[in-house]
Amino acid sequence: MKKPASHSALVNRCGFTLIELLIAVVVLGILSAIVGANYLSAMERADAAACQQNLRTLHNALLSYRLDYNRFPPADGLADIKPQPGYTAYGCGPAANGFWSGVSLLLAEGGYCPEAALYCPMLRREHNRPVAAYPSCNGSDLSGKEVPQWRFLRYAYNSAAADAGGYAGGEYNIETEWDADVWLVRCLHLNVEQFNPDRAVAFPLRIGPDETDPRRTWYGEFELTIHGAIRTRVVQARGH
Repeated sequence: MKKPASHSALVNRCGFTLIELLIAVVVLGILSAIVGANYLSAMERADAAACQQNLRTLHNALLSYRLDYNRFPPADGLADIKPQPGYTAYGCGPAANGFWSGVSLLLAEGGYCPEAALYCPMLRREHNRPVAAYPSCNGSDLSGKEVPQWRFLRYAYNSAAADAGGYAGGEYNIETEWDADVWLVRCLHLNVEQFNPDRAVAFPLRIGPDETDPRRTWYGEFELTIHGAIRTRVVQARGH
């Protein structure tokens, strides 16, 4: 007769060896990395689609405002919870982390678009940490407070507040230069690290790897032209 297996032998055969456990851990790690990468990629695609939809909404809103008032709305020169079309404060603008004029809150106040459409969803999601408003923000309800950083990351507008030249204060006079290449709205527009390294904000749109250096990836932003086209603007390369 065959001798029955001992209880300890049966226990050993039902368990896992150290090698098997290590293999399982490695496989789970690989699967987790794949799922994480796919999740981030899906989030980037969703943000990009939402950003482009915002830009289409803004183009319709800006043209509707112009139809009603025979001009585009002036830019907001100061970050605030209400429109600020008549005043500019260095470092306290609503766009480019405070260093550029932003699309006017007059559009939301007048019902031309929801206020959420004034912000790039990629930047708003990534920069929700509180920052202190600069002392030069006098005249804003945000002055002296810590507020979410996205308050200074509204879409950049190719215009300026009235005290900084209005329509002629941007890169173009958008009331007279209707060339197809003239930009109207951009996600971020400026590399603010040159002005304030402590508040550096990376361009939100991942474009793709650098063909000459695979260790670097190019980033940029969406821009809306005066005729309603949405283009990708490649701006910044970052290393891994």
